[in-house]
Amino acid sequence: RTYIPVMSGENKLSWQVKDLIPNCEYYFRVKAVNKIGGGDYLELRNPIIAEDPKQPPDPPVDLEVHNPTSKSVTLTWKPPLFDGGSKIMGYIIEKLAKGKERWERCNDYLVPLLTYPVKGLEEGKEYQFRVRAENAAGISEPSRITPFVKAVDPIEAPKVFLAANLQSGLEVKRGDEIILEAHISGSPYPSITWLRNDEVVRPEDIKKRVTAPKKKGESILSIRDSIRADHGTFTIKVENDHGVAKASCEVNVLDTPGPPVNFVFEDVRKNSVICKWEPPLDDGGSEILNYVLEKKDNTKAEMGWVTVSSTLRHCKFHVTKLIEGKEYLFRVFAENRVGAGPPCVSKPMTAKDPFSPPDAPNKPDVEDVTNNSMLVKWNEPKDNGSPIIGYWIEKREINSTHWARVNRNLVNALEVKVEGLLEGLTYIFRVCAENAAGPGKFSPPSDPKTAQDPISPPGPPIPRVADTSATSIELEWEPPAYNGGGDITGYHVYKQLMGVNEWSRCTEKPIKVRQYTVTEVREGADYKLRVTALNAAGEGPPGETEPTTVAEPKEPPTVELDVSVKAGIQIMAGQTIKIPATVTGRPTPTIAWTVEDGELDKDRVVIENVGTKSELTIKNALRKDHGKYVITATNSSGSKSAGTRVEVFDVPGPVLDLKPVVTNRKMCLLNWSDPEDDGGSDITGFIVERKDAKMHTWRLAVDTDRSKCDITGLLEGQEYKFRVSAKNKFGTGPPVEIGPILAVDPLVVPGPPSCPEVKDKTKSSVALAWKPPQKDGGSPIKGYIVEMQDEGTTDWKKVNEGDKLFPTCECVIPNL
Repeated sequence: RTYIPVMSGENKLSWQVKDLIPNCEYYFRVKAVNKIGGGDYLELRNPIIAEDPKQPPDPPVDLEVHNPTSKSVTLTWKPPLFDGGSKIMGYIIEKLAKGKERWERCNDYLVPLLTYPVKGLEEGKEYQFRVRAENAAGISEPSRITPFVKAVDPIEAPKVFLAANLQSGLEVKRGDEIILEAHISGSPYPSITWLRNDEVVRPEDIKKRVTAPKKKGESILSIRDSIRADHGTFTIKVENDHGVAKASCEVNVLDTPGPPVNFVFEDVRKNSVICKWEPPLDDGGSEILNYVLEKKDNTKAEMGWVTVSSTLRHCKFHVTKLIEGKEYLFRVFAENRVGAGPPCVSKPMTAKDPFSPPDAPNKPDVEDVTNNSMLVKWNEPKDNGSPIIGYWIEKREINSTHWARVNRNLVNALEVKVEGLLEGLTYIFRVCAENAAGPGKFSPPSDPKTAQDPISPPGPPIPRVADTSATSIELEWEPPAYNGGGDITGYHVYKQLMGVNEWSRCTEKPIKVRQYTVTEVREGADYKLRVTALNAAGEGPPGETEPTTVAEPKEPPTVELDVSVKAGIQIMAGQTIKIPATVTGRPTPTIAWTVEDGELDKDRVVIENVGTKSELTIKNALRKDHGKYVITATNSSGSKSAGTRVEVFDVPGPVLDLKPVVTNRKMCLLNWSDPEDDGGSDITGFIVERKDAKMHTWRLAVDTDRSKCDITGLLEGQEYKFRVSAKNKFGTGPPVEIGPILAVDPLVVPGPPSCPEVKDKTKSSVALAWKPPQKDGGSPIKGYIVEMQDEGTTDWKKVNEGDKLFPTCECVIPNL
């Protein structure tokens, strides 16, 4: 041991040692010291623990009561805030019944935990509880007292849940143990009943029993050495005063399947047979995977079973290679994933044919005769033990002795359409049946029938009411699906006032159109209508409508332009303007098309109204066709309009006022005005062209953006033609021509001819001659005008007849 001095040289008989480590053990020793020196140490025999003085602990805190029942409650609390310097050894629990004054201790021994179930309470009484803590120094003061708690069972409906591994069912093999575990709650604690397929499970000796629950809240059903019959729906039912709860589990006990059932033979022949059976009533809890079929010669006891097939998926098999006349036994096993079950054994079967050829059919009937075909029908004869596989049909012309076969292959129906007959000839038919034994006898011949087209009355038309008004009913119908073999020649319409049995015909003569307006009806009355069709064979059955009320529907008109034109129309000239619209309303509205700020060109505008559709069409659109087009529908219920704007674009029109302003022998200045119609687009320029008057080709095109053009490079004395076209972004408009224009300086009148001379004269005529003028004024002389004056007068008279000129420098004046 190592000692550390804590006091030295003090003349005292006691000393307080400080700075000790709590809970550590210490040894102490003391010695006396005088002038001579120190004496021997006096040492404590036992160590001293450095700890505070001990005292009883504080009372426990947060005392609470839980899960009260009629016999018990559970108390919980927290330890004291101060343990008195000593470890808590346990707790004392006390109770006080209501009306009593003395507290009773509940536990015989200290409770080391912070919880305690108080039992032995009297049902219906009220109790208070308190807890004390105890350490080495003593017992604490009691804790806070709880409020009164009544000893009664809590109200809780029962609940039951199967173990998680049972939620989707349970599957075991035969012989394994079935264990079903359930968890239960409820207050008062519910009674427990296990059921299988809604029947109570009762424990049996050793093999099967319901085990006792491991603890409260659990129940386990255990079935040892399970067999297939143990499968089914197991249900646990728990019940108390406050309800019932159930939980179920499907238990499947896997086993080999049972034997197949209803083993029968089909189509027994001398060397084959079809074996057929049905699946086992019990598949062993697993899908049937396969069947094994075996056979045995029943005439020899020593013969064993021979496997016919061990891979059958279906309940049917055609067994071949049998020996005629032998007796056989068959058996079949079903297999699942557990294994093969017991067999199903057939009755003895002898391999032999059980049938003969069929009897002859009855006399066949012939129907649906046409000019090249007939439908032959017959009844099925007795098959004599073997199903009929088909029929042979033969025909014979009535005047012939030879029967010809109709079909190349067996017919497996009771009728056949014989085609390829010759029109006008008369035929009879006979039929024989064939089975596995071969063909039988032929039937008696049919009655003679001649190949020609029959005509019968047509079928019923399909009428419907298209419209009604206050005085009429509009009726339409579809033609009959069957015309009777002849063309429909007309229709009759009938009406019947509801409540009257008689029908009255509305049409005097058959009508060919498939619509009719029924008149002479009463407004507000109900009528039925029917239509019949006629052909050469007569009048067919009627097609009838449902009752219809005669009334004028009233609907204000609606006008809806087609979505393609609502936003407006922009087209080039020459294209077609189409404005479709849908107009509805009752009575049928009147439709009017107009164009704002103008009138429709009736010669070019086509308006087509069909049903609820109305369409305005203008072919080869012109510039003048632009504008806002409006459709207006009007009836007695109101009026409705809709409009859309149409823009027609084109090349510009012809220029205006084209004329030469200045012309001489070298140049020509042309002037003009803009076109009246710019084609819906600004004028971008003009094209000026020229050609010789005697030529066919225009050349030397000049582009200009002004309304005038100076054309130079002309040849003096040459005649020219000019033309001008306007342009916009859509193209070049039609040209305007001018000319011919002579490339010469400006013309003046010619000078005077020389004085005329008399070359000859008679009593009634005179011949004159003169010389041409010295100047022709810049243009060749076209002719001369001669005037004369009577002697004694001052008036000159024109000698030329009308506007005629004398082409030469001489003339004869007659009738003087």
